[in-house]
This record gives sequence, structure tokens and C-alpha cells, in this order.
Amino acid sequence: MATQKRRINNTDRRVKRTKKALRDALFQLLETKSINEISVTELTTLADINRATFYFYYTDLIDMLQQIQNEAYEDFRCVIEEASPSVGTIEGFTAYAETLFNFCKEHETLCRFIINNDINNQLYTYIRSLMLTNIPNTKEIFDQNNPARYLSNYVINAMIGILIDWMDEGMKIPAHELSEFCANVYINGSFKTKQVYAGYTPPVIEEEKNEEN
Repeated sequence: MATQKRRINNTDRRVKRTKKALRDALFQLLETKSINEISVTELTTLADINRATFYFYYTDLIDMLQQIQNEAYEDFRCVIEEASPSVGTIEGFTAYAETLFNFCKEHETLCRFIINNDINNQLYTYIRSLMLTNIPNTKEIFDQNNPARYLSNYVINAMIGILIDWMDEGMKIPAHELSEFCANVYINGSFKTKQVYAGYTPPVIEEEKNEEN
């Protein structure tokens, strides 16, 4: 007889508290070890949770990591959907960026896990793709011969870099002020650059002659 999958109420406060303790402990261990070097005993001891509780929620550490990745993606997807859909103005982009920065401030440990692409290449890639839900994907706007096709990468990498430094420095600058700064950089820099390159024509490069004249 097949074993039925246990149903867990992830909205229950006790469940959320227990899973958060396990998750935070795993993130701490992953700072110095690979997932294959971590034992369930080591994890549960650090989290101050007994092993039976761990196995109530997860089959093993790989299953736990996969569930965390899925939950992180869904959490971030909800944030993106709630963010401002209009990023073509200072106000719109500020609202968009502020939603992201506030989420990262409230879930710092989770966000550090997401942006640590040494651990999570696939999840990191998915999150970057989600960010393009609101920011126009310039690779779909400009052809392969136009340098402006890389503007989206510039914007996203800049925001992620700012986010990392902001968290490392204790998030002292208010999220709104930092978001407004990013908006000004985007609108007055990359957004206008996109307009400049809208009619870009690549230069014709003549092939070098192998024979001397």
C-alpha cells in the first residue's frame, strides 16, 4: 500500500516558527559547508529541534533545500506581482524598488540565500527572470547587434549589487531613499540610453585583407 503524503498546515504559527528555525540553521551551516557535508543531527542541534520533528516535515536535507527553494520562489513571485507595474517614471520605479528592498529587509536571511548563486544558480536565475516582469527585457527589444540589449542586465545587476552592499552595511539608509536613488539612476541613465539606442545602426566592419597592397 502506498504511503500517503502527510499534509502540513504551513500557515500555522508553530509550523512556521519550527520551519524557520530549521531554515535559519541550514543557512548558517551553508555559509561554511556544502549541503552534502551537513548532517541532520548537526542541523537539528543548531536549530534546537529534535530529529523526529525534522523528519515530520522533510524526508532529508535535499528535500528540505528543494522545499526552501520552491517557497522562496513563490514568496518572491508574490512580491513582484504586488510591486508597481509602471517603471517608466521616477515614482513608478521607486515604488517597484521599495517593494523589493522592504521584502529583503524583512527576510534578510532568505534573501542572502537567494542571491548566493554559488549555492543556488537555478533559483538565482529564476529570481532574475521574475524581476524582468516589471523591468522591460531589452534583449526582446533590441537585436543582437545593438549594445542596448544589455541594459536590463545592467539594471538588475546594479540593483542586486546595491542590495548586497546595503544588507552588509546594516541597511542604515531607508528603503524609500535607496529606491528613489535607484529610480533616478534607471530613468536618467539606462532608460534614456534605451531611447538613444532605439534607432541604433551597427557600424560596418570591413574584413582585413590578408594580402599586402
